[in-house]
Amino acid sequence: MPIDLQELISKALRSGAVQAEVFQINSKTLKIDVLDQKIESIDNLQDGGLGLRVIDKEKRLGFSYSTEPEEDLALHHMVPGLAEAALANARFTKPDENHSFPGPVPSKSAEYFDPSITSASLKQKIDLTMQVESAAYNYDKRVKKTEKISYSDSETEVRIVNSNGLDIHYKTNNCGASADVIAEQGSEAESGLGISYVTRFADLKAKDVGEEAARRAGELLGAKTIGPQKIPLVLDPLVGAQILGTLSPILSSDSVQKGKSLFADKMGQQVGSNILVLIDDGKLKNGVASAPFDDEGTPSQKTILVENGVLKSFLFNSYTAVKGKTRSTGNAKRTSYKSLPEIAPTNIYIKPGEKSSPDCRKGLYITRVMGMHMVNPISGDFSIGAAGIMIENGEKTYPVRGITIAGNLTDLLKGIEVICSDLRFVPFSANLGSPTLLVTGLSISG
Repeated sequence: MPIDLQELISKALRSGAVQAEVFQINSKTLKIDVLDQKIESIDNLQDGGLGLRVIDKEKRLGFSYSTEPEEDLALHHMVPGLAEAALANARFTKPDENHSFPGPVPSKSAEYFDPSITSASLKQKIDLTMQVESAAYNYDKRVKKTEKISYSDSETEVRIVNSNGLDIHYKTNNCGASADVIAEQGSEAESGLGISYVTRFADLKAKDVGEEAARRAGELLGAKTIGPQKIPLVLDPLVGAQILGTLSPILSSDSVQKGKSLFADKMGQQVGSNILVLIDDGKLKNGVASAPFDDEGTPSQKTILVENGVLKSFLFNSYTAVKGKTRSTGNAKRTSYKSLPEIAPTNIYIKPGEKSSPDCRKGLYITRVMGMHMVNPISGDFSIGAAGIMIENGEKTYPVRGITIAGNLTDLLKGIEVICSDLRFVPFSANLGSPTLLVTGLSISG
């Protein structure tokens, strides 16, 4: 018999909680790795459990969790134990008037689940992974080694029940493939990454992933160094996505409220180019991170964070929303049932423009950056390693590596002069989307 979540809520309230919430999650993950057209590993992983949060009479927050048995043999023991543990843990936390849980919301259908991912056979998925590797080797004969070729898919089922009348349930899934290969030329070797994650099995194109990895590896062979200069930079969508990965924690209301964000006192001010629109959309069609609700049960929404370069909003969960006297943006995220909800973007992206190319006559096309995690989140200062391809007379010419780009995130955002139409999402720290960007005003050194 399944665990009665309402009984767990009732027990917590009878034991002294003023509010209680249960977060239940079950997940399945399949991962396939191939090497030299042979299966290297196949892993089937399953995980499940539930977490209980309580708010006591002193407005203190308590938490406990448990893995969920397939049969509810432990119902009479586990339910009281979880409730008592959560309330006991609350005694070690400080009272905080900002603790609260969402109220009830209209039920939504499970529109974020594609049955074709789970119905595709294991053989189909193995064949697709093999095709990724073949595509890389066929694209460029200089590709000599496979670092890693992988396919994965995941299925997640969530239910959230709380004492405010909330009881929601949904199911999501996605699948993807990645390729990391090495191209060689003489004594030189360069690696290249290809990656794609989608919400429909039919949209996963093995050839595209493999060819991208081969192209990225081959295009930097024979690279030169260049001297210090300030020239326009064209940022590849993957580079733009990495910059978003650094920017998104700065847009967290938790960081802002703690004074640990570059944008802490910038609401309503110009923080980027007047063509820059930055959006977080938890309901984005075919978004890998899309779901009807966040991990507290708040309905997902589209939030405009930056509009025409002006800072318009931060990302909120229930706690920071109450603290900031506003509403949650549906950005509560848990890494598992063992953790408390934090704040994270969903599908966060730079709105694409209309131009198909940046129209850059002379500049440097940046294909790779290293050290983005070293950006200072409070000052915005950065100095990162990079590699790319020189642009002369509007054409890509020779590859460049061993360079450093230095500046400030605000200067980078304000220096965006062209936003192209080729929006692309990659699942790095979140589902991050960027088109090709033309940026001016940054210094590079060799």
